[in-house]
Amino acid sequence: MYFCLKSGKKGSILLELAIALSIIGIITSFFVTKTITTNRTMRLQITKNNIDVVALALAAFVAKKNRLPRPASDRNGDETKNTSLSESNYVGNVPFRSLGIQERFSLDGEGNPLIYIVESKLTLNFESIYERGLGKYFCSGVSPASITITGIDDPAPDVIAFVLDTKDNLPTISKIITVRISHNTFWVSRDMILMRYLKNCPCKTEIKQATTPDRNSIF
Repeated sequence: MYFCLKSGKKGSILLELAIALSIIGIITSFFVTKTITTNRTMRLQITKNNIDVVALALAAFVAKKNRLPRPASDRNGDETKNTSLSESNYVGNVPFRSLGIQERFSLDGEGNPLIYIVESKLTLNFESIYERGLGKYFCSGVSPASITITGIDDPAPDVIAFVLDTKDNLPTISKIITVRISHNTFWVSRDMILMRYLKNCPCKTEIKQATTPDRNSIF
């Protein structure tokens, strides 16, 4: 009789312990899931914020130099000296030193370098940004264009000047650089640089408002 009572007491304690461990497991799982979700959201936000900083720096570079910078071939942050118009030379890392920004802004939320894709013909030295009289201008001389965007409802307006993205969405490179839209893709046309950053007339007389995500309209 004593043995039965003792066994029953032990069984009750084990049952209570199992229930307690289950509750702890559920609570732990909830907080772990919430922490993972929060960290993922923070990394995405860091990526978006850094892309915005780089995009503004690129537009400022155009205003100062009358051209866009070439990509950095590695993580040193200096634009490559290779001026060949081969498409493969215009996909690389953000040239943060040439842009005058800190290296941390050239990285995504995972700490990996952002991918910088630029229209090769817009990295040439132009005499001016706007079309005035005769000469070489940022508004002219891009035919045919080297970059195309897929995954948007309407064709991208004007010439795609540059694209910023994460390394998990590398473009397809052939005679034309094809960029597939992802949740981190940020593309800017030449008209967008002139209209939203420099606050002046675009290259074309009229421009239809792009139907791209709001993130593409920071200027």
